[in-house]
Amino acid sequence: MENRRIVKERENFIGLSTELKAKCNIIEILRGREKKHLIYLKDVISNISEGLMVLDKNNKFDFCNKAIYNIFDINDEKEFVFKEIVKRFVFEHLIVNDFQFENYIKNALENARNIKNLVMKITDKESNTVKYIDFSSEAVTDENKVVLYTIITVKDITEIKKHEMFIEDQTNFIKDLVDNVDIPMAVLNYPSLKIRVANKNFEDFIKYVLNDKKEVTILNSYWNDIFQNVEDDSIEKALEFCGKIGKEYTCSPYCIKDCYDKDRFYKIKFLPYKFADGDIKGICIYASDITEEINHSMELENVTKLKDEFFTVISHELRTPLSIIYSSLQLAYNIYPKEIGPNIDKTLSRIEQNCARLLKLVNNILDISKAEAGFIVLDELNFDIVALTEYIVTSINHYAKSKNIDLIFDTSKEEQMVTMDKEKYEKILLNLLSNAIKFTPEGNKIIVELSFVNGNVYLKVRDTGIGIPEDKINFIFDRFSQVNSSLSRRAEGTGIGLSLVKKLVEIMGGTIKVKSKVDKGSEFTIMFPKNIIEIKEEKRYTIIGENIEDKISTEFSDIV
Repeated sequence: MENRRIVKERENFIGLSTELKAKCNIIEILRGREKKHLIYLKDVISNISEGLMVLDKNNKFDFCNKAIYNIFDINDEKEFVFKEIVKRFVFEHLIVNDFQFENYIKNALENARNIKNLVMKITDKESNTVKYIDFSSEAVTDENKVVLYTIITVKDITEIKKHEMFIEDQTNFIKDLVDNVDIPMAVLNYPSLKIRVANKNFEDFIKYVLNDKKEVTILNSYWNDIFQNVEDDSIEKALEFCGKIGKEYTCSPYCIKDCYDKDRFYKIKFLPYKFADGDIKGICIYASDITEEINHSMELENVTKLKDEFFTVISHELRTPLSIIYSSLQLAYNIYPKEIGPNIDKTLSRIEQNCARLLKLVNNILDISKAEAGFIVLDELNFDIVALTEYIVTSINHYAKSKNIDLIFDTSKEEQMVTMDKEKYEKILLNLLSNAIKFTPEGNKIIVELSFVNGNVYLKVRDTGIGIPEDKINFIFDRFSQVNSSLSRRAEGTGIGLSLVKKLVEIMGGTIKVKSKVDKGSEFTIMFPKNIIEIKEEKRYTIIGENIEDKISTEFSDIV
């Protein structure tokens, strides 16, 4: 019985010993793992970029990681690192003046008050190096609110702060620039159309648009709310186009009443602002005051109108006596040819020539005035354009021969019936030939080509004369313009002829182009659309009229 009890106790002891050993092994394993985790945690804390410092319950230095030494440029690890930092650096609050960092921290630690993201500027007293830090502290307490230790974290935000300051400087610069620009400017978010930026001139401009003398809140307001009672929706349509299409749009001229109740005109531009992904996030608006330009244009328009009316009236008044003089001269030659001696004939010829020149000028002024007023009506006839062109070229050949100029006519067809205004076609061709002979030196040639390509009719007049400078080509169709070269100034003319030619060609549905090189010559090309060769049976047919000789005589009266 005793032996059995002893055996049982021995077995219990062995079991307890085995269990105890197993638990000791587990504890040892857990201690090893804990040690590894502590080492890992210590490595992490030591190597993170954020500075970490721990103070004990008496606010005595207990621990700090490497980042603290790096942030504050402390080379040697010192036991009193916190005191060293306070002693070495000047701490400035970015908002509060007369900020005492040491007292502020001392008060926070003593009262277990947490500090959250205190941004400060620190300056090294020795090197004057400036940095910006984000300082935080948190007291860890037990269940009785007794402080066990305090954790302090420090972040070096120098680069971030400098970037913020740069952005702020740029923003202020742009704001000052926008505010001081003389033209109204604004930026709207899209698609909300909330006004994000607006200068004083833009605010005044909006008041004029709204015709409201009261102060209007523009910044951070929505465009639709401001303009809800404005009937003119042109600006709203411009914003919609700019936002949806993504292209620049201009409203010009846009008329408003200023503070003196006078009309002012603006050219308003809308520019889409796109992000990198291509989405439109905003619309820039700026308005240019073009009142002076508009008023100047209106004044010029009135002057031009008065001038045109003057020329028209004078031309009408001159035409009748000129026609009488011209008719009287013709009558004298026809009835009293034997009584006209050589000297009288020479005098009468000069009178006739200058009378024809004046009649040509008067006719041109009247025709171009009618064209610009829209009073010219086309009198379309059916005729052979090849025969008419050849007849005109042949009829003026003696004018070319008088200057020793070869005048050549070339055509791709021997006959082509067309339906167009014959009289205006004659005036166009005569004017071009008159210019060609006038500005082509002796011994050169002029080529007149009539061709038919893809059903269209092409008339070309090419000379080998003085040519036109490149910078003058765009002005030769302006009224009263003439190329200012020594040779052209010796030729008679006002420059009104080419302006009339262009007007007549466009009225007849055609186009005119010119190519020219100085001292090489010029080429005028007129294209009439193919619909003119579709003969209309209801139109009357015509032949070359007898009055063509009078037209030639008048048109070439300034060829000497």
